[in-house]
Amino acid sequence: MDSNIGKKLDGRYEITELIGVGGMADVYKAVDVMEDREVAVKILKPEFAENEEFLRRFRNESKAIAVLSHPNIVKIYDVGFSDEIQYIVMEYIDGITLKEFIEQQGVLKWKDALHFVTQILRALQHAHDKGIVHRDIKPQNIMLFTDGTIKVMDFGIARFSRIDGKTLSDKTIGSVHYISPEQARGDITDERSDIYSVGAMLYEMLTGHKPFDGENPVAIALKHMQDDLVMPRDIMPSVPEALEEIVIHAMEKDPGRRYQSAADMIRDIDTFKLNQSVVFGYKNGAAPVNTEYYDDDYDDDYYDDRYDSRYDRYDDDDYDDDDYDEDDYEPPKKRSYIMPILLAVTVAVVIMASVIICITVFKSLGGANGLHTSSVEVPNFVGMSIVDVEQEWKDKLQFEITNENNNEYESGIIFWQADAVGKTVKEGYTCTIKVSKGKQMTTIPNMVNKPKEAAESELKAAGFVVFLTSEFNDDVPKGNVTKTEPAAGTEFYVGGTVKIFVSDGPFDTQVKVPNVVGYTQDKAVQALKDNKLNPVIKEVGHDGDKGLVISQSIEKDTRVTRGSDVIIYISKGEVDESSLTFRLPIPNGAFGSYSVVLYNNAKVVATVPMDKAETVAGSYLEVTVKGKKEQSYTIHVRNNTTGKSVAPYAVVSVDFEKKTAKFTSGPNTSKLLDITPTTTRETTKATETTTEEPTQTETQTSKETEPTETKPTDTEKTKKTQNSEDDNNNDE
Repeated sequence: MDSNIGKKLDGRYEITELIGVGGMADVYKAVDVMEDREVAVKILKPEFAENEEFLRRFRNESKAIAVLSHPNIVKIYDVGFSDEIQYIVMEYIDGITLKEFIEQQGVLKWKDALHFVTQILRALQHAHDKGIVHRDIKPQNIMLFTDGTIKVMDFGIARFSRIDGKTLSDKTIGSVHYISPEQARGDITDERSDIYSVGAMLYEMLTGHKPFDGENPVAIALKHMQDDLVMPRDIMPSVPEALEEIVIHAMEKDPGRRYQSAADMIRDIDTFKLNQSVVFGYKNGAAPVNTEYYDDDYDDDYYDDRYDSRYDRYDDDDYDDDDYDEDDYEPPKKRSYIMPILLAVTVAVVIMASVIICITVFKSLGGANGLHTSSVEVPNFVGMSIVDVEQEWKDKLQFEITNENNNEYESGIIFWQADAVGKTVKEGYTCTIKVSKGKQMTTIPNMVNKPKEAAESELKAAGFVVFLTSEFNDDVPKGNVTKTEPAAGTEFYVGGTVKIFVSDGPFDTQVKVPNVVGYTQDKAVQALKDNKLNPVIKEVGHDGDKGLVISQSIEKDTRVTRGSDVIIYISKGEVDESSLTFRLPIPNGAFGSYSVVLYNNAKVVATVPMDKAETVAGSYLEVTVKGKKEQSYTIHVRNNTTGKSVAPYAVVSVDFEKKTAKFTSGPNTSKLLDITPTTTRETTKATETTTEEPTQTETQTSKETEPTETKPTDTEKTKKTQNSEDDNNNDE
């Protein structure tokens, strides 16, 4: 685990997680406990803490950022330097990098690209005005919020350009895909190096390709210095020609031919937005060249020497008195005064006419109050408040104002003017300008559960920039939208970036079945739903535990597919009556009509007629009983012909829940034969003997089944018959 996580720096910044790793420092997410806000903390790596050169660079970074305060630059809140740890506390940015956005989009619409680039240029202009050059402008260092706002970060190698003329140790620093030629060579770099990098990013956004690429950083750097740029329109013909001019002008290899400031590039972008057919004339080396660098080596005497040299040819030494020859002199002839007089009269007439005309014009313009004789230069009103402009220029200029929505300028700010900056006009001249009404707002529609293609198309049609990302979601099918940021129903400005979250389906398709036995029905249902399972309820007869789960169809801790059915059996509180059929054996040799009577707790519960008993060995009678739980039944068999009974014939224990029947006594098959008429039994034996001789097994079985009996006397027979009848009457 990272040793910094869990630390509280200066008793205030509690580090929670690592969010970025850099060459010199690591970046952590932390909580400012005093301000109750999330912050980012950049901590210098321990291996560099004892290196004076690295410490100097790290401290310079904090020094550089500390003087910057701009809405498009990441804010710095605090710095800390001690013997143990060196850190910078910055604004925590919850967004994505421009690199991620470019990779997701492929090729950006030129309006979106310029929306981002303009914000980057404004941030750089602010830094350049403070004397700070970024020197590592690349999409990885640009953060993008969902509302389309840009934040430039990581001024890690920025330094005060007016203090030192070269980069650290004369070595190039920065990403080689966006590095300027002079930076690649290790030459002096200034603001125009950042302009080149911005041009390279704009090239990539418009074409989907980096301006130069190669097998290794050295090869790429050499291409920046030596190779010609492939025109953006050769890759993407839909790029407007004027926008191509802006790109190639920003990426001129000679810094003197590039835009000389971020403001210059913004001005051309604004001009292009108003007129896409404008021609700047930057192609084929037509751009003006500035050979001066913005550094402290600038020499004011340079211009004095240049202008003084213009007058060298008027030196007195160039005049030669020897050219004058006295012999060549001729005295002037006498002049006539008629022509001068006529000329004077003519001039006087012209002057008088002019005076009359001027007076007439003067009066037509409203006399002394209506005539303006002074001239003024039209300033750059773009970016200024209309209230301030009208107040400051009310005595010099008039204004024709049009109010329009604009995503880049706040309400009340001028974003366009018809007249070129520096144009000379008379006082009272009417300037045509456009003033922002602020961003055009609209409501974000509900995209939840829509397929991502449909949601993306609908949001783009509404004028939003769309960024797709994915997340696991248990409730939304894979490929459908789970949510948007900003959320549906939010008022958001047209042209802003809306993040669409697309479901990747459940994180894990297998879940573990919980144990819900003993739960109430509601609690068991909720537990199964919480585990992404489908509860199926069945009520069952059960003694006690009414309303509770007494069992479940799938054992606890078993892993099953999400959404599987799990049957839970809920107790009714009592057992349901059920029926069960069991077989009552009938021995071979039993004949006649019988009745089978079942007793339970001395009560007759069933009487089953047996009109004709089977004579085949192993035969049986099916008897059906109804009851609950476990019951014991005593079975009596009565011969309907003789009236004799076997009581009991058998005792059977029936478990209605387990659906089992077990004889606990009997069946007394030998007693059943005792109540069968003797004559019938003997006839049957004789018939069996004459008809078919039994096999060894059958004879043996017959012997085992047939009881040995002693023939009673007539008196015994009479008593037995009487006792049987008495038993029968008792049974009934």
